[in-house]
Amino acid sequence: MFEIFKSYQFNQEKASAYGFIENEGVWTYSCQLLQGDFFITVSITPDNVSFQVFDQETGDLYPQVHMESMRGSFVGSVREACLEILYQIRKACFDVQDFICPQTKRIMDQVQEKYGNQLEYLWEKSPDTAVLRHEGNQKWYAILMRIPWDKLGKGRDGQVEAVNLKHDQVADLLSHKGIYPAFHMNKRYWISLALDDSLSDDEVLDLLEISWNLTLKK
Repeated sequence: MFEIFKSYQFNQEKASAYGFIENEGVWTYSCQLLQGDFFITVSITPDNVSFQVFDQETGDLYPQVHMESMRGSFVGSVREACLEILYQIRKACFDVQDFICPQTKRIMDQVQEKYGNQLEYLWEKSPDTAVLRHEGNQKWYAILMRIPWDKLGKGRDGQVEAVNLKHDQVADLLSHKGIYPAFHMNKRYWISLALDDSLSDDEVLDLLEISWNLTLKK
């Protein structure tokens, strides 16, 4: 579960406003789970995020939530409730860490200013992947990824931040430097852009606006 915090930085000011209490460098927060049957206590230090679940009536620790061998539907529902709380805490009390590509930050700042959308990191197993989506229909119009360069083109080492965007003329774009067949999405309708300044900020933002418009319909 704690992979969801991998690309985030704890913000003490936000945490204090949320209800976390600091004691000797440990920030803790407790709330009820599953309509009050359990409660969760989340502890955050500079190096770690952890939590414990307790039975509300008895006060006993409920360790099953951390036992991978426990696969029942009930313990599964407790885990889901815990994960929901952790996502809420991440959204309210953490900041996204610096991007590896300077262009990524510039583009995301422009997105925030123009569309008012924040990156949403939805997948525990893919903590470096986030989406931008419409508030109305909830459709994605951009998917930001941190991936190895060789997922886009051969002969490049290291990692790059790329964004998947929808387009209605994909074939016409693939000859342009910095534009690739979409990674991990339908290559007929989506493209991947490397945010390494191969394209200018204006070019990226123009393509992003096209994707925004194509996904706007309900």
